[in-house]
Amino acid sequence: MPIYQPALTRRNFLATGAAAGLLLPLGMARASTPRKGSEFRLAMAGGSSDNSLDPRAFTQQVQRVIGVAVCNQLVEILPDGSLIPELAESWDSSDAITWVLKIREGISFHNGKSLDAEDVVYSINLHRGTDTTSGAASLFNAIVEITATGPHEVTLRLESPNAEFMRTFSDYHAMIVPADFKDWENLTGTGGYILEEFQPGIRATLNRNPNYWKTDRAHVDRVVLTVVNDAAARLSGLQSGTADVINQVDRKVAGLLERNKSVELVRSPGAVHWTFICAFNAEPTSNNHIRQALKYGCDRQAMLDVVMKGLGSLGNDHPISPDNPYYNSALEQRSFDPDRARFHLKEAGLESLSIELYTSEAALPEAVSLSEVYQSKAGAAGINLNVIRRPPDGYWTDTWMKKPLAVSSWLNRPIDQTLSLIYGTDSAWNESYWSNSRFDTLLAEGKATLDFDKRKEIYGELQAILHDEGPSVIPVFADFLDAKSARVKGFEPSGVADLSGDRIIERVWIEE
Repeated sequence: MPIYQPALTRRNFLATGAAAGLLLPLGMARASTPRKGSEFRLAMAGGSSDNSLDPRAFTQQVQRVIGVAVCNQLVEILPDGSLIPELAESWDSSDAITWVLKIREGISFHNGKSLDAEDVVYSINLHRGTDTTSGAASLFNAIVEITATGPHEVTLRLESPNAEFMRTFSDYHAMIVPADFKDWENLTGTGGYILEEFQPGIRATLNRNPNYWKTDRAHVDRVVLTVVNDAAARLSGLQSGTADVINQVDRKVAGLLERNKSVELVRSPGAVHWTFICAFNAEPTSNNHIRQALKYGCDRQAMLDVVMKGLGSLGNDHPISPDNPYYNSALEQRSFDPDRARFHLKEAGLESLSIELYTSEAALPEAVSLSEVYQSKAGAAGINLNVIRRPPDGYWTDTWMKKPLAVSSWLNRPIDQTLSLIYGTDSAWNESYWSNSRFDTLLAEGKATLDFDKRKEIYGELQAILHDEGPSVIPVFADFLDAKSARVKGFEPSGVADLSGDRIIERVWIEE
């Protein structure tokens, strides 16, 4: 679930981390020469028994981490937010509509097949068309036509200009697999690791690809990934030495890790946003006055201070973080205001509101705590939140997009992807079922506008629409918190996602 961060520099990255004394500095990871060999043990939250390795069905981090270990993508986003070639060696467009991609030669899939343009066309077409089940369909349906115009050349044409379209191929659904591949239980790619075993919601094992084309990646011989959705159990595994790296460190214990010299906290600047979804197709949240009451009844500063321990920044009910160059700084920062919340309730014909709030650690480790803070403060605004805790296993299939008010979270993406995926009327992942014709029209204009200042103006108006009418209560943007054994090297913090932008498996090595 977030990648566009040109405002992120090494200087401000270090500055924000140093203030809390929790950051593993950039450069530390490359202080030693990569060492080949050893087994890497990864204990992760973000997996469940309904997980599939079909890239069209990727929703959780375990799927993503396995996906980019086994497969490559056309492009890669580095930890500093810059875009570099991966399987697409180069690309060119004169009008931002027609794009010509040169595909690397001399690369083989794990099954021995040589990579060619037809593999790329097949892999991208998995996410296109009216029949696709992909969560990224709204992104890739912008491609009107994609063809192999040579053995290692792909040409695609968009429905409208998009100067940043190549970043779309960094979306975590866009894994490159062999043409006509369908054996998703045995995912095959060109990546640094070959899948040995995958037990959904339990574990996965992978072995290093001896013929990997990236000579500076894929250092460890074997990877054992265990799904551990309980935060205390993950931390215990790291401290006892049975795990080398864990994700989603509980913020309440982050400071305690500094006292243990054998482990290190890795903090990455976050543009992951946490959201309370107000369904547009259900009562009572279809009423904008109810949604506004829920926004003013949310004490986001308390959430940042109490739950996040200051490791993040305030949200303003749209998904664009302050670090994004398109951020609309002119919008009033919404604050906790019980009187204004009660005003909107009265406008909706209510003196008070009682509503169920569904929450789960599947969305984020602090989901329950955030929901309880929301509950404790909203009462002053006449809002009675009945917090219902759902188990992580199955949350994304049995609760998400099925309840009027529920917790969700999204990773950082380029702005047009973020707005299209979450709020576009035709998006399969429009989690609130929100539909706004003015929003859709402006979004199409923004994608087609090549001038940055004009694009910023359009995207600024889109943020204002979401702020004033939108379906999301977005209280905070969160920093990513992982932790590692001191013997793990090469772990680079990333603003793309935690676990080094999901690419930790191919980046790290072990010093015995």
